[in-house]
Amino acid sequence: MRSFGLLLVCLATVFGSRGLAATGPGDIPAYRHGIEALSGELWSVAATRFREALATPDLDPEARPTVLLRLAEALVRDRKPDEALRVLAEPALESVPERNFWTGQAQIERGHFIEALTAFSKLPEKSPLDREALLTRALVQAALGDLEGSVESFDRLGRERNAPVRALLLKAETLLDAGQPEKAIAALPQTDDLAPSAAKRAALLRGIALLDLGKATEAETIFLRLSQPAEAEGQSLRDFHLATIQLAKARLANGAIQAAADGLLAFIQQNPDSPVLNDAFSTLLRCLPAEPAPNDPILARLREWAPAPPEAPAGLLAEASNAAGSWPTAMPDTLGAEALYYLALATRRLAVPDAPLQARRLLVRLRKQYPDHPLVARSLLELGRWDLEAGRKEQAAAHFALLEKLGDHSPGELRAEGLALEARSNFEDGDFARAGELFDQAAALLDDDRGRVARHNAAVALLAAGQLEAFDQVSSKVDEPELASDLALERGIFLASKRDPEALATLKSFIALHPGHPRMAEAHLHAALAALDALPPDPDTARSQLAEIENDQRSSLPAATLALVEIRLAEASGDWTAAASRAATFLDNHPGDPERPTILYERGRSLFQNKDFNEAAVVLKTLVGKFPDHPDAPAALLLAARAAASGATDQSRKESIDLFQQLAGMDSPFRDFAKLELADLYILRSDLDHAIDLLEPWFEELDPKDPLLVDVGLKLGEALYARAQENQEYLEKALTVQDRLLSLLPKDAPSRQAIFYQKGLTLEQFGDRDDEALNAYMEVIEQASETPEGDWKAIEDCGRSALRILEKRGEWSAAMKLANRIAGLNGPNAAEALERAKTLRLQHYIYEE
Repeated sequence: MRSFGLLLVCLATVFGSRGLAATGPGDIPAYRHGIEALSGELWSVAATRFREALATPDLDPEARPTVLLRLAEALVRDRKPDEALRVLAEPALESVPERNFWTGQAQIERGHFIEALTAFSKLPEKSPLDREALLTRALVQAALGDLEGSVESFDRLGRERNAPVRALLLKAETLLDAGQPEKAIAALPQTDDLAPSAAKRAALLRGIALLDLGKATEAETIFLRLSQPAEAEGQSLRDFHLATIQLAKARLANGAIQAAADGLLAFIQQNPDSPVLNDAFSTLLRCLPAEPAPNDPILARLREWAPAPPEAPAGLLAEASNAAGSWPTAMPDTLGAEALYYLALATRRLAVPDAPLQARRLLVRLRKQYPDHPLVARSLLELGRWDLEAGRKEQAAAHFALLEKLGDHSPGELRAEGLALEARSNFEDGDFARAGELFDQAAALLDDDRGRVARHNAAVALLAAGQLEAFDQVSSKVDEPELASDLALERGIFLASKRDPEALATLKSFIALHPGHPRMAEAHLHAALAALDALPPDPDTARSQLAEIENDQRSSLPAATLALVEIRLAEASGDWTAAASRAATFLDNHPGDPERPTILYERGRSLFQNKDFNEAAVVLKTLVGKFPDHPDAPAALLLAARAAASGATDQSRKESIDLFQQLAGMDSPFRDFAKLELADLYILRSDLDHAIDLLEPWFEELDPKDPLLVDVGLKLGEALYARAQENQEYLEKALTVQDRLLSLLPKDAPSRQAIFYQKGLTLEQFGDRDDEALNAYMEVIEQASETPEGDWKAIEDCGRSALRILEKRGEWSAAMKLANRIAGLNGPNAAEALERAKTLRLQHYIYEE
């Protein structure tokens, strides 16, 4: 039911950290952050903070023991017993009783159980840590095989006033693990005296014990009750689901195989993300005949749950070697992976000649479709086992070697089993020395009008020349109301053509002051245009202005402007097809209109947004080729490059590189965008050396205060990170870039959050620097805790990554606390974090006494 090796180092957390983190030098920020990290079970972060506190100049000697103890505690909890023991050997701790408690815990982690018991025995009687030590002693004794001593220690703890129910339940569980179900039942506390949650836990243990005793009917009654939806309240999700699985086991024991299988099939269908899904599948496999029929209902359902085989890559960007694929991806669905694995095991039982080959292909698919799933390790183990059974010892050795290369992604128990299998094979072959080495390795693992007209034209000429101030000086000397009003309108139209922020207010003022003006329709039209160009766009105002124009007035209005407004209104509503169609109608009907380039741009943009990339690229390149000096030409070139990059052919993607390079060599506001996107395209095409060659010198020559520094640095870091998949020396280069960025930016710069996130990802890729990665992620979480603002995506990405590390380590309580902390930041996805915390608590039955 549980593993002592996994439980021992977490014993002190059974009661939480109350009483263990005593008051100390609270005026030292590093110490306070260390205590926060300790409370959140972020052990490596806590150790780093306590070391920073110890390095505080003029640290009060009386405060030093407190900091040292907390450092030792963090190191023990972080599974670094040797470092912890060195700290505990400090003379400043010689007379501190708590030293013995943590010495004992460190010795447990080292596997030196006798020394641990000796250290606990040195704790003074009635010590604040006596209860924790006693519980630890009981479990250590059980691990040593001293069941009698373990039970005695549990009994001493049980005789205490207000003895923790958790301890009583642990005693019963210990007895169950020891194969003593009768004594386990006797050790269970009376359910009348228990809280509902504890009573249900006790009932579950009782049912398991009864099943072990062969009393399957009694056990089935208990499991049937506990597995009812009405009984879910008070149970951890794991226990609630486990009751259903135990119910199936009881039914199997009673010979009701069909009932057991039906119950498990329904359970798996309804709970595809269950924390005990693997147990459900393994029990389901027991319901399958030794030689099932090909159409057996269980096999049919396993095939239904298993994912379809992966399709062949459609092109370069779809290839698995794509550098974009080197970045972390979401974990695959558990149901699909589980179904593939157990379908393989079940298929192998078929009485058909190619059953073994079908089974092997299924496990190979599992490794390809779910490369990060824990079952990959088990699949390698099974493949190796099958190879040995078939006499393919070299293939078996290769599978076991792959299993070993998974490192921490492979549970030690599986790696050990693989080593043991290979060892036995070597032994049988007479290679006793090799067999001995393998067995040793296995053991070690366990984002006048004419005048007026003339003046009018003169003023408008000034506008055409872009001399707005000179225009305003001429307008201010006009004393003719009619001319003044005309000039006011021209000014508004000019501002609208330049997308000036004052355009809408200027035109609205004109409309209000000159309601009978003969050019009112034109004013409304340009007011609509200004509304659409406002920041943010105001399509409602644009529609209301356009609605003021009578239908018989439309033919007198500038055709291009009217078309532009209608196009942008369609764009504002997301109707890109209508926008592209309206632009095409204008272009067909007005082939010589001077505003043709603008409409060409809008058509190309609409096609792009509508994902008609090939046609978009043709339209946009036409604009650039025929009107290279038009203001929209650079933007059109950028969109054309993007459209080509998104095209379906390799030729279009290659063309996109030429277009980006063309824009990158132009003196335009889009040059830097082009260079960044060119680098991004290189990365997507796995052309990492070109990406690095483009970005590295650019990054080095940028002024430290240049706002582009961060974007270029992050993109360079991404390229180096991806390049490191083939050569890990690039990881160090990536870290150098990230550290330079962090050293140049102010501590409160929001962009630091994204940099820390990338740094954390980089550190994780080393394989043995997860603690540093966790520390980088926690820098962001800690800053957000004090100042909850900035780049929320990066903040939450850091949170998710920190959670991933903790969950990968199986540090469920720490992960739960961190998820609650992230939820407390009230970011955009706070609800997600809160839900994750709840799930962790339920799935792993985390007690908070």
